[in-house]
Amino acid sequence: MKRLDLLIYAHDGRGLGHASRSVAIGLAVRRLFPELRVLFVSGLKQSASLIGGGRLDWVKLPSYETRVVDGISRGWTGNSNFSDRELGAIRSGMLKDIVGRLKPRCVLSDHMPQGKHRELLPALEVAGSEDNAYWILGMRGVIGDVAGVWSDEAVAIFQRFYKDILWYGDQNVLGAESPDRIARRFDTVPLATGYVSRLMEWQRMAAPSRASQPSLTASVSIPWIGEHTLAFIDALAGVVEHIGSAAGEWHLFLDSQAFGDNVPGVVDRLRRLPHCRLFKPGAAYFSSLMRSRMAIIYGGYNSLTDLLYAGVPGLVILRDMADQEQQKHLHCLQYRFPNQLSSMHEKQCSQDNLAENVKRMMEMPSEKGLEIRLDGAETAARHLHQTIVDHRNRFS
Repeated sequence: MKRLDLLIYAHDGRGLGHASRSVAIGLAVRRLFPELRVLFVSGLKQSASLIGGGRLDWVKLPSYETRVVDGISRGWTGNSNFSDRELGAIRSGMLKDIVGRLKPRCVLSDHMPQGKHRELLPALEVAGSEDNAYWILGMRGVIGDVAGVWSDEAVAIFQRFYKDILWYGDQNVLGAESPDRIARRFDTVPLATGYVSRLMEWQRMAAPSRASQPSLTASVSIPWIGEHTLAFIDALAGVVEHIGSAAGEWHLFLDSQAFGDNVPGVVDRLRRLPHCRLFKPGAAYFSSLMRSRMAIIYGGYNSLTDLLYAGVPGLVILRDMADQEQQKHLHCLQYRFPNQLSSMHEKQCSQDNLAENVKRMMEMPSEKGLEIRLDGAETAARHLHQTIVDHRNRFS
């Protein structure tokens, strides 16, 4: 059997970020180099929606589940009713089997060289000892103080098994701090690809028509439920109701299943408003964002790059996360694009101050063609292709 050319792995748990970046790169590889054998592996249940009509195949692992307590992510029992520890062991075996059977020439792993719960270690041992796979680590623009990335164990695993690092950032926007820190810690100079924009890749794949004028008031993305999110949704419901239908529709992307069987009344209140529609998170958000006058998002890497690609003014909601990644990243972007991005803390979102910020952002003009590199998916795809070609020539 022929070997798999490229295996892309992204862990899941809290949001869509790691998988979204990885899917975008996988789609770019399949678009530019359709002859390559590529497989995406993750536990993210929205993977199929993110892939959409793209020719990227994928394997679904049992999902991790994460809850945030006092700003710290903690593993939880997943939807399969296996514990966090059990899921790590289950996924370790599945990944080892996938790598052992398909013998990928190249593996791209997002964020942590060992995986979220060290689930990549058995696969690394198999590929490193038998199949000469070329392992590459992908790292977001601002990493934050994530122990699993910077630990001595992570560095030792990287130096033993990995050959390369892709840094998904734009140095003209973020400066040299992150790539310099990566180079010092891992003794490897990363390749700066530019931001990986899932929306840019989706546009290239789907080629939808772009409306000349916004037809929606706002798109709102709530990728996961935190400690203060319900209070924010309550304030948002009041704002949507007060602004009324004259300004246009609101599209709210929210996984109501995160509440379990007890969906809060405020969600039903939004659902009953004639000018507010609720959707599950996924690729439908992209077309909605492109038609919106403004957006309300949380401060994740992919949500921000979506906003910058679309050129839509955005209100960014921040949470108290211990790693401070989102705050640091947003600070850099606001300094560069002050008219495009405004921010509030989730705990400060009363109906009055949220309404004030929303009305201000609704009056801001769209700004297309911002000076920022958003072609990271394509740059990464070309680098991966060359790596695979070199590997074939060496181990044909």
